[in-house]
Amino acid sequence: MKTKKFEEKKREIRGKVVVGVDPGKDYHQFAVLDEYGDQMGKSFSAPVSYEGYENKLWQRLGRIAGECGPEEVVFAIENSCNLWKTLAGYLTIKGYKVVLVSPLTTRRSRPLMNHDFSKTDSKDAFLVAQNAQQGNYNRYRFNSLCMESLHQLSISYSKLLKDRVKNIQRLRSFMDNVFPEYMKVFPDISVDTSLYLLENYFRPDHFLKMEIGKELLAIKRISQGNYGKEKLTELRGQAKESIGLREPVEETSQRLILDSWIESVRLIKRRMKEIEKEMVRLASESDNFEILISLKGVSNLSAARLIAECRDFEGVSHYGQIEKFAGLNVRVSESCRSSGARHINGIGNKRLNHILNQMTEQTVRYLPEVGNKYMRRQLKKPSYRKNIIASIPQLLKLIIALLRENRPYEFKEEKLKEMAELKEQYEELRKKRRWSTMKFAA
Repeated sequence: MKTKKFEEKKREIRGKVVVGVDPGKDYHQFAVLDEYGDQMGKSFSAPVSYEGYENKLWQRLGRIAGECGPEEVVFAIENSCNLWKTLAGYLTIKGYKVVLVSPLTTRRSRPLMNHDFSKTDSKDAFLVAQNAQQGNYNRYRFNSLCMESLHQLSISYSKLLKDRVKNIQRLRSFMDNVFPEYMKVFPDISVDTSLYLLENYFRPDHFLKMEIGKELLAIKRISQGNYGKEKLTELRGQAKESIGLREPVEETSQRLILDSWIESVRLIKRRMKEIEKEMVRLASESDNFEILISLKGVSNLSAARLIAECRDFEGVSHYGQIEKFAGLNVRVSESCRSSGARHINGIGNKRLNHILNQMTEQTVRYLPEVGNKYMRRQLKKPSYRKNIIASIPQLLKLIIALLRENRPYEFKEEKLKEMAELKEQYEELRKKRRWSTMKFAA
């Protein structure tokens, strides 16, 4: 177990008064601990307002701890939701040191006090201060305006992505009843061509009455030549044999429902494009952006989102830090000679987890440093998702090495040859497995 950084954090606040804060929407609860870990006075609350921050907080704190300057006091705040941000920013501007304690740490430490699982604000404030004194905290720091904006855009982009999926599922659910064969022609129902057609037609009888010659030019223009007469003919053919609901339903109500989902999907897609453009613009101001996009398969958006979630890799010196932040580190269970099952931790930043999975899928076909690990695992035991996740550390090692050396990625011939050989072996293995499956089925 590595304890060096842990001991450093304990030394940083040793000998100082620690003020634990359990943040709330209307009131923050405060508990003051002296340098020996004993509580000073009773815990108190202060309203989340200008009056509470400027007057009541300092009045109550002064009565308990006396006149203490920024060099003698540390504020430990539980970083639950976004309730802590205004207070942390306010205290930092005032010159006080602020540290953050995870809600998970507070929760796990509740039963340690006389085996009582109960939760109260005063108890949580005390535990936050106590955990901070023991070194169970993360350092708080101000990010640059550019990086903070990029991070907020990344959060908004992820939320819009979820909303987009929800609205697409609503569209699919609607069409599953009215015209289920429509998804055979347009598996991705959210493409612009599909949305245009659904705006004008949605029932099978509508598509049977559709004039193909009239819609052909519009379809070619919207799809940029990807769809033409064949697609419309196929759609009409599916409409002839549709098993969609034929009950007499008021068409106006159906039209209103469908238009609302179409409008939502279009609005979200438009906003996502605007956010994507701004994210790439902000990320391109970082020197690390060019290094990331030099990796073949990494898109501008993926690079911008990774920079946003890792705060431009500030304070990152080892790939394991990013792995742990994403919840992808392995949970080890060992004692003496026994060793338990090894599982992915799963507690971490879900957005970063998704980005790393996506980037590994993008690069596994091109980068030998990532692809070779994936191919070896596939040859041993095929499992696409598990082996993609197992290849993420290889990608992170490569990224950190490039950032440390401050240079773009360059292919190595020996690695490329090894990757080509592994691909050949894998293709041969796939053919054998396919053949054995066919023989077994016969």
